[in-house]
Amino acid sequence: MQKSYFPLTTTIWFLLTLLMLSISLASDYDRLQKKLSNDAHFVYSSIYEKTYINEVLLQNFTVLVSADPENDAVIRRFANEMRKRYPHIERLQIQHQLPPLSISYGASTNYNIDPTNTDYNVRFPVTFVEPLNSDTRYLLNKDLLAEPLFAETIRFARQYHQPVTSPPFPLDHNKSGYGLFLAFFERDTEQTPEHLYIASLIINTQGMLPTTSFLSEHASISLMNDQGDIIEQYVSTDKKTFSWLPVLKEQRTVNRFGQSFKLSLVHQIGPKDINLGMLLILISTSLAFYFMLTAYLRQKVQSAIEHSSVYETLEHERQQLENRIHKRTVELNEQLTENRRLTHQVLAVQERERRNLARELHDELGQSLTAIRTDAKILKRTHPEESSLVNQTADSIDAIAQNIYDVTYGMMRSLRPSALDDLGLVDAIQECIISNRFTEHGITLHADFSGPLNEMSEDYNITLFRLTQEAFSNIIKYAHQARNVWLDIRRTSEGQRKNISGDRLELMISDDGCGFDIKAEAFKKGFGLIGMRERVRALDGYFQISKNHDQGTRIIAIIPLKMEPEADPLAPATPDPAEPVEPLL
Repeated sequence: MQKSYFPLTTTIWFLLTLLMLSISLASDYDRLQKKLSNDAHFVYSSIYEKTYINEVLLQNFTVLVSADPENDAVIRRFANEMRKRYPHIERLQIQHQLPPLSISYGASTNYNIDPTNTDYNVRFPVTFVEPLNSDTRYLLNKDLLAEPLFAETIRFARQYHQPVTSPPFPLDHNKSGYGLFLAFFERDTEQTPEHLYIASLIINTQGMLPTTSFLSEHASISLMNDQGDIIEQYVSTDKKTFSWLPVLKEQRTVNRFGQSFKLSLVHQIGPKDINLGMLLILISTSLAFYFMLTAYLRQKVQSAIEHSSVYETLEHERQQLENRIHKRTVELNEQLTENRRLTHQVLAVQERERRNLARELHDELGQSLTAIRTDAKILKRTHPEESSLVNQTADSIDAIAQNIYDVTYGMMRSLRPSALDDLGLVDAIQECIISNRFTEHGITLHADFSGPLNEMSEDYNITLFRLTQEAFSNIIKYAHQARNVWLDIRRTSEGQRKNISGDRLELMISDDGCGFDIKAEAFKKGFGLIGMRERVRALDGYFQISKNHDQGTRIIAIIPLKMEPEADPLAPATPDPAEPVEPLL
């Protein structure tokens, strides 16, 4: 039991612990991912706001310049104010389209070429720059169209008159930036090449990114242009790397007013980003639960072993008890069988003694009484005078001898009916019926005999006779108010009754008297019913006493016949002409 419990329990515990740790780590991962997404949105909003400021500032600048390109003081004052307000604006510039310095660059007709055509021969010198100082003075009159870095940007701005950004380029003091250009014509003038201007903002990319104090450790921000060139980048100063932990990435694209950027935030997850306290709590709780569970299982296994031992002990004792009970049952059955055999023997001996006693009474006492009566009659004939003393004495002796003979004859019939030996069972029962004088007691007897009842052995004949004799005696003595008695004796081999089949005897005796409490009195007072039951059981039969419907008592006896009759069966005995009896139940 222990081998089957603990590996499975450990495996399940380990898997559940991994699941809880995975859920905790997934929660941390989701939290960090949301934070990085929020940071990316914040940086994106900040850059988007500044690109919007750049576009609005450039539009206002072009409006101011197009109104009066020659009013340098107003333009410079506006530019100076904007630089103070927006520190990421490195400088503001104005380029004016002019013809080439030498005629070798083309005829004047080429100078008036359609601005939408990229095949032209012009120059765009810087005519205004703010701030104007020693670091920027060199830019005046510098042709940006001649610069490869700005040439394509200038051409695009001149042709489409839309804001356009230049590739990133280095600024002073290790700064980097890009230019935002917009072409426009002088207001209230013809849109001719000599009235075409390009306003530009030189933007410090370091000012585009917000302060990075909100970023967590191991996080970096990269701002790139359309070509993937890094314009500005913030990298964490923490040199520790955790390559075995995952990396979170968030990317955004800013495309506003010709300013197109790619924003990338990368966060290398570190141990500080993981909720180690929660992990320790989970692991500690899981280990505590595991130890408690294993302790419980060990206790359960020990309890199961003890229960198994107790069960085996109880099973062994139960088996011993069953063996003793079985042995005792066998002994009791043997004793019961022996008791029944002895009962049968006792009854057989009793019947034999009764028969011998009846024969002795008949042979010895009967002859003596006959001799006494003969002598008395001789004396009466010798002394015929009725008044003589001898005649009167002889007559008294004859009367006494006759009375003794009658009493003796009644005792002989009680001990052993001669009709049972001479005529058979049916006639013996008929004689028993007559001797009980039911008519004098106001009782009507309904008798029914069927089957070859006169062809059975001595044991069955005497048993049926004694059962009938005892039942009649009890009815006369105890069945007060009885007006009918039913006697049904049959011998049959059809069907089955009470698990007894084949050739059998069925006896039913019932009355409609007052009855009695069978459970309380049937086998507890006297030995009549007990003797009837034991006679039937001695022949392996079935005996039952019960109420006869609403009133009275009913006795049923079913006795199997172990030997078939040797002679052919005779016709059923003719019952007493009376009402038909009730069938046996």
